[in-house]
Amino acid sequence: MPTSPSSLIELRQALRSINADLFNLIQRRRDTVRGIQTLKSSTPSDWKSFDSQRERDLFQQMRVELAALGPKELLAFSLLMEAHAGAPELYPAWSEGVHLLELPLHDFHRTNPLLLKLLSPEQFAALRLRPNFAFLHDS
Repeated sequence: MPTSPSSLIELRQALRSINADLFNLIQRRRDTVRGIQTLKSSTPSDWKSFDSQRERDLFQQMRVELAALGPKELLAFSLLMEAHAGAPELYPAWSEGVHLLELPLHDFHRTNPLLLKLLSPEQFAALRLRPNFAFLHDS
């Protein structure tokens, strides 16, 4: 169905508005994560911003929304979480393959493995995890 010039202009204006909302939400999310990190700053752990059980529960609660995303959108969400949580110092750098025995070759290698475990168990099973990340099988 052809799009008329006026509807194309309206759709582009709507997209600009959505993009502005998205950028504002990303900034709010980043600021909220920083607030959480400040409150947790005295917690002793390897990654102060990573709790596999809490993350697994979060993903389970968001399962419907996450399942509606495509692989690149899941990667984008995973990257956003990683960036906001302070990888690699405070949070695992999944995108860099910190959890893998080999360098990441595919997008699913770079996606949070707990997301994969929930939404794509076959891809999770294909990950060759480093021994110190074997706990992800039990998470």
